[in-house]
Order: sequence, then structure tokens, then C-alpha cells
Amino acid sequence: MAATPSSAAAAPKARLIHCGDATCLRISGRRPHAAVTVRVAGHPLIVEGNRSWRATVPLATARDWARAHGGTLTVTLADARTGDESIEIVTLPPGALGNRIELATLTVSAY
Repeated sequence: MAATPSSAAAAPKARLIHCGDATCLRISGRRPHAAVTVRVAGHPLIVEGNRSWRATVPLATARDWARAHGGTLTVTLADARTGDESIEIVTLPPGALGNRIELATLTVSAY
């Protein structure tokens, strides 16, 4: 089973969404066919969709997974039929890890 960086599909994307009263991370991407399984940070996910898929993870869970992996999340697409795996790193939206930056000044201009 070979794990290689994916070049055939576009990189998966992540964005923050509201899920009830909480905030969640919506991860989406493409896969060759619906039988390809999706793992995020090594955790298998149930995804919606076929070739275009999406999964929703509570933000607290996504933060824990990212912190355990150096601040990044990986998406692994595993094809049981061929034994192939492709791995991509998800770019997290700004603020998803809860980091705060202290600003010395902030200038706002109106024209």
C-alpha cells in the first residue's frame, strides 16, 4: 500500500461553519469514486457525497487533532480496491486553532 501526495485531485479545503450552537470545521474535497474512504488526522470519517465529499467535525475535536499533529490536519484518501492512498494537508482557516495575536496598533481609514 503506497502513500503518496495526491496530484490527481484538488487539495481538500476547510472552513468554519455554525452547527447548532457550536462552531464546526467543514472539510471538503474530491475523490476518484465513492468507495474511497476518507481519514482526517488518521480518524476515519463518515462523509456526505460521492466524488465530491464533505464532512463536519466539531471545532474542539479538529483543534485536538491538529495540535496532536503539529498544527496541521492531513486528509488521507484510501482506495481499498487498489491499496493506494493519497495524503494532503488541509489549510485551516485563520483562527481555527484559537491563536490570538496582540496588535500594537490598528489603523482604519475611510475614504
